[in-house]
Amino acid sequence: MTNRTPISKLRRQIFTRRGVKPARKTKKLQTIDEQPDVFSKTDKMKHIEYKYHIKLEVIIFDGSLADVAKFLNYEVDKSTISKWRKRFRQQMADA
Repeated sequence: MTNRTPISKLRRQIFTRRGVKPARKTKKLQTIDEQPDVFSKTDKMKHIEYKYHIKLEVIIFDGSLADVAKFLNYEVDKSTISKWRKRFRQQMADA
């Protein structure tokens, strides 16, 4: 008799490889965008992510402060972006 992996476990493995995880304590599937954030974020950060459909921690370190501010249509000042970078670096160091 061979050891068989249950279908539910295989399904979970396939979804995980494709970036889809089941929501906690439900069977509803979550995409990568719906999964909880690793970093704590302010309301302004969440608003920017929602508006531009991006993960802030990915875009915030691309290029200079002026480049990032331009990408965000100057909605956020360069000094604020600098503070956000510092915040993310500190949270990465703490983890």
